[in-house]
Amino acid sequence: MAKIAVTGVTGNLGGMVSRLCKENGIKVRNLARNKEKAEKIGFSDVFKSNYDKSEDTIKSLEGIEVLFMVSGSENPNRVQQHKDFIDAAKISGVSHIIYLSFYNASKNSIFTLGRDHYATEEYIKENGFKYTFLRDNFYADFFVNLCREYGEIKGPAGNGKVSAVVRSDVSEVAAKILENPEKWENQTLNMTGPEEFTMEEIVKIVSKYFGKEIKYIDETVEEAYESRKIWKAKQWEYDSWVSTYTAIAQNEQSGISNDIKKVLGRKATSLTEYLEIL
Repeated sequence: MAKIAVTGVTGNLGGMVSRLCKENGIKVRNLARNKEKAEKIGFSDVFKSNYDKSEDTIKSLEGIEVLFMVSGSENPNRVQQHKDFIDAAKISGVSHIIYLSFYNASKNSIFTLGRDHYATEEYIKENGFKYTFLRDNFYADFFVNLCREYGEIKGPAGNGKVSAVVRSDVSEVAAKILENPEKWENQTLNMTGPEEFTMEEIVKIVSKYFGKEIKYIDETVEEAYESRKIWKAKQWEYDSWVSTYTAIAQNEQSGISNDIKKVLGRKATSLTEYLEIL
């Protein structure tokens, strides 16, 4: 059995993947920036590891063959941090990186953060690693949370469609791949839901389950930037928030993939199924 490490275990997805591996009898090394926090919430075999090429990080990857890499926290230097971490993996002798990327990531992605994911994928390939890229669409969880918290979704998404995916499906796929990483070497898998919806359609479905009317407000790009000024943020953050919707408007986030079924042997969870288990 390959020696496996999982990053970001104190975060949502990394934590889910590590727990699922444990349930499935797969031994993993848990990597976290904050070792004490990871141990406090119940993880064992924790190594301190950052997205850099420090001594700690190189040491945390020694003896590891397969690395599950969640993307780092969003920040303007994220691509460089990813590259440093990938360099550390190379120094430590990691051979296969399973990277949590983004659906339709490209150099010119409308969703600004999609460009970071593309640059990371390219760097992994350039450095000769075996790779598996899990290209997540936006999470259905995110849209449902907006409805719950604000009673509305607003943004310049027009009538574009998104095949949003449920986060727990993605963690199950990652854990399944870690059971037999060799089978998935040098593949790109698209993580989408089993259906695609406009924002209008999403709020209709969620309204039904929440028993109250939730509206979709189709803003212009200018209105979207203006309405988000209620949160103090940097320009790159405003750009990423607004481009979430402009990417949907341009149908960059549409299209349905069968890859979740290919890995799990079952269909991806639908929005309705997700709402039923909330």
